[in-house]
Amino acid sequence: MCSILVLYIVIFQFFIYNPTIVIYLTAGLFLLSYTYILIRGKYKADHIIHGYMIMAPLYNFYIMLTFWSNSIGNVVSLFPLPLVAYIFFQKRETILYSIYLILNILVCFLVYEYFDLQFPRYSRTEVVASDVFLFGFNLLVIILLLIYSNKINKLKVLIDIEDEKLINANEEDVKIPVLQKTVETPMINDEAAEKLFEQLEVMMRNDKLFKKANLNISMLSTSLDINYNYLSKIIRSKGYLNFSNYLNVHRINYVKKLIDESNLQKVTLMYIYTEAGFSNQATFNRVFKQIEGITPSEYINTSDQIGKGTKG
Repeated sequence: MCSILVLYIVIFQFFIYNPTIVIYLTAGLFLLSYTYILIRGKYKADHIIHGYMIMAPLYNFYIMLTFWSNSIGNVVSLFPLPLVAYIFFQKRETILYSIYLILNILVCFLVYEYFDLQFPRYSRTEVVASDVFLFGFNLLVIILLLIYSNKINKLKVLIDIEDEKLINANEEDVKIPVLQKTVETPMINDEAAEKLFEQLEVMMRNDKLFKKANLNISMLSTSLDINYNYLSKIIRSKGYLNFSNYLNVHRINYVKKLIDESNLQKVTLMYIYTEAGFSNQATFNRVFKQIEGITPSEYINTSDQIGKGTKG
């Protein structure tokens, strides 16, 4: 984006002269590059992208407004953003960002229609040149996003695996000092533990908390108002390896239920595993094989054969 801003500055300085736009673009270039240098390494990539997704349409608003009377080609510069949201985030965020972009464009239209703003007009040659550049740039961005989406998804899988290892390590390897035991990890009372586990099961079955892709034991312990390690001990006392195993068992059971009840000719497997809380297919396939001992496709084939046998 910094490179694109530099190209814009060159265009509006030497080809479509507009000193106001040059100053605006130069300020944007400085803020974007300097802010990135400051926050790089301090924040996760998804947080940086969230910030960019919010600020980019706001920054582009003035440029859209400036060219609205000549061409609405600058609206096209917002089109890659929903694709970015789709690649990096969940369906909900993609929908919200798409609505945000539509509102941004709508507000620009209303401001231009109902406020008497004076902006310079450009020749047909200048407008065509600008629009061709915009369309070419956005086409390039979309192509790059599609090319690198597979690499991004692979990175997500690695992150999921590392997060799972970290959760397992936190649950199984962390040793609590003896002096703090009475404060942080109270002894498990069978009756109290049963009630808490029943409460947790009700939340999982009725509220389907396992559908949340980012659900972790800290969030649940906060909801139940109990100690993190205490909840982990209760879950392990019920025969689960750890919280991650407990969560995945609920998700896989829900996947099996959806597979058995759905018409797979109309419903995709991707819809099923994302509905159950899995963020990607690689993690889903691995977890399914670990818990069921067979792959999802093998389970689907087995279910089909059982269904046909029942009909026969």
